[in-house]
Amino acid sequence: MWLSGDHHIHTKYSSDGRYEIIEQVRAAERSGLGFCVITDHGGPSHQKVVTAVAYRELLEARRACPGIIVFQGLEWNIPSAEHGSIIVPPTHDEAQIIEQFESRFDAKSRKDPPLGEPDAVAGVSFLQSLPSRPLFFANHPARRGLDSPHELRAWSDAGPDVMRGFEGAPGHSASTLMGELRGHYADKSSAGSFPGYPTESYRTFGGYDYYTAEVGGLWDSLLSEGRPFYITCNSDSHRYLGDLVEVDRSTYKRDGFVTPLGTQRPYRDGETRYDFDYPPGLYTSTRVFAKSRDPIEVLAAMRAGNMYTCLGGLIESLRFFVHDGTQAVPMGGFLQLTKPGATVELIVDIELSEQRNLGGLIPALHHFDLIVGEVGPPVAHRDTLRSPSAKILRRVLPSDCERSGRRLRFRQRFRNVSRSFFVRVRGTNTSVVSPQLDPPDIDPWSDLWFYGNPIFVMQKR
Repeated sequence: MWLSGDHHIHTKYSSDGRYEIIEQVRAAERSGLGFCVITDHGGPSHQKVVTAVAYRELLEARRACPGIIVFQGLEWNIPSAEHGSIIVPPTHDEAQIIEQFESRFDAKSRKDPPLGEPDAVAGVSFLQSLPSRPLFFANHPARRGLDSPHELRAWSDAGPDVMRGFEGAPGHSASTLMGELRGHYADKSSAGSFPGYPTESYRTFGGYDYYTAEVGGLWDSLLSEGRPFYITCNSDSHRYLGDLVEVDRSTYKRDGFVTPLGTQRPYRDGETRYDFDYPPGLYTSTRVFAKSRDPIEVLAAMRAGNMYTCLGGLIESLRFFVHDGTQAVPMGGFLQLTKPGATVELIVDIELSEQRNLGGLIPALHHFDLIVGEVGPPVAHRDTLRSPSAKILRRVLPSDCERSGRRLRFRQRFRNVSRSFFVRVRGTNTSVVSPQLDPPDIDPWSDLWFYGNPIFVMQKR
């Protein structure tokens, strides 16, 4: 079954948060999500509440909203890097695991001497060692340029069952409506940034992170090594668009939570506002195919990469798989061929949208791209940024597909397969050849994309 989810949500237990846990969970449920993850920022203040008042409220939210799965999580301040979502399986000690992890491995937990890259790798190794393994996805990875290619590879190696990818599309989706850059990607290269990243990588393209949007870029470079490295998209919800309630943030350091005051704060023209988020699930959605509506099955499906991302309700559903006549695998999977010369067929099933989104439009899919690249051994240079073989194989219009009502089906055959490769799909409501760098005033509802996760076709060596 398909379940939509969001693994990057903040509450009053973040210094820049606003809402009660139950408010965010109910908002996620109203948006139609099947699961959500509470990921407040790590650090000493959060450690004061994570096993006490915050966890009690999370349990109360689970009881009050049985129609949605609520995971305990954390937004990890990764040593020498950016942020990441840690998603913990629901166990009796889930809050204690978060507390132990952030006290040892969160960058804000120790200032002198500061934690560094080896501590981040040790943190991922710790997660990998747990009997019930969590998941770890790097958040908004290109925003500040801090997540270097070699760090991503090191985390993947240290936690092969835990580190499963990064946010393909960041949150803060209403930011351009508030005069900010899309996704709140407003940074530039700094002392801690990886010097190999180009200037444009600090901006979004079609609402997606540069690492994801660039064909042959960093994501494809990781896939070209056969890494099970998948993307998600989330709200990063802190404060909803139009919410101007004043918040006393001075209580956070002392008590571990901020205090909404209930009064509306007047803003002057030109003054920076922070209400640039949509509620969870209203604009961004990660859609996961799980065996059942069970938390462990949801985590298993995310770990396996059987999921896709979608902005603004562009499509109703995506099913994407390959087969060789005897075996078939879905997104995230590995089709193992036993001999050269096989014929492999790719099938893309898309159900088109029929409902108006919050932008007042019924999204119309213009085309989708099939993207392929060769898979080989691990790269020799750990900071490799590109996959030279990755390319757009074909641009597919709805008129190229078999059609039944709102359902499209497209088939692509790969004959005489002699080399391993990956294939992925993305689509849009625009006519552009590739995602464009987002201008400051773009309407997020006018430029919509979906991205499927890759499938690997592996030829026996």
